[in-house]
Amino acid sequence: MKHLISLIMTTLLTACTVTSHPAQLVDVGQPSQLGAIAPALQTPGPIQFQKVVAANWAVDRGGLINLDDPKAKAAGLKDELEDIQIYFYVLEHPRFGRYLVDTGVESTMKDNPEKSPIGGFISRFLHMDKLVIHQTTRAWTQANPGPIKGIFLTHMHVDHIMGMPDLDPGIPIFIGPEESTHKQFKNMFVRGVTDDFLEGPRTFSELNFPEAKDGPAVIDFFGDQSLFILSVPGHTQGSLAFVVNASTGPQLIVGDTCHTRWGWENTVPPGNFSEDQASNLKSLEVLKGLSQNVPQLKVHLGHQSATASGKLETL
Repeated sequence: MKHLISLIMTTLLTACTVTSHPAQLVDVGQPSQLGAIAPALQTPGPIQFQKVVAANWAVDRGGLINLDDPKAKAAGLKDELEDIQIYFYVLEHPRFGRYLVDTGVESTMKDNPEKSPIGGFISRFLHMDKLVIHQTTRAWTQANPGPIKGIFLTHMHVDHIMGMPDLDPGIPIFIGPEESTHKQFKNMFVRGVTDDFLEGPRTFSELNFPEAKDGPAVIDFFGDQSLFILSVPGHTQGSLAFVVNASTGPQLIVGDTCHTRWGWENTVPPGNFSEDQASNLKSLEVLKGLSQNVPQLKVHLGHQSATASGKLETL
């Protein structure tokens, strides 16, 4: 018993946050609710929306899909490498300017990979040898000049912040509740890499969501019902999803609440990459319900296409 208590205490004491950078709580936008989203999407919105395929990759399916789920077992899914991609999204609001959702891949990882923050054990664990970069964040910003007003992170896992070194450290970075302050033991292994990608005088802006009685907490970020941000904890404590009322039709960015097309179609959440399976499944069910209530909503999963045309986006 003494050894067990000692082990528990050691684990608690060595748990740490995913980054050493500070965060400040910010009040932005207007409180909203899930029921307000569908009516707001009946007519095209003002935002110009672009999805950028930054890289192709392959990682362990056991992290992408909960292989212990009865549906996964019935399908005979094995823990093999699964083909995925890395994306970032560009939101151009005619009044409020350009925002990014996630960050893509930095130029150093393509031009000088030996200088990348990811190396050694982490590189092998993440199968970085399988990463094929198509467009770096710097290349995109150089081809599309203009100020970036803010960066939204679906969450702070390494593959969603790898483009950060190509972006000005002065750009506000918006994150979900407790995303940068929640402590976990496994953060010990990634905190150094995370801080390397976030190098610079960065302070995170933690969104102050309204209290939600039924359903997820929702913020109408611009106050004109063009961008709804949903708190969807589970994959990480502060995971976010985004509903964009775009000029080309409504878009749903689910982040890593669901990585894969198979997981989305079968309502099976990610596997061991997620912090809280029960919360992740609950959040996934909310997003699936939203997509069913708004048939015209185009869904963008964490790392694969949700369309019937194929698992990956056409480059």
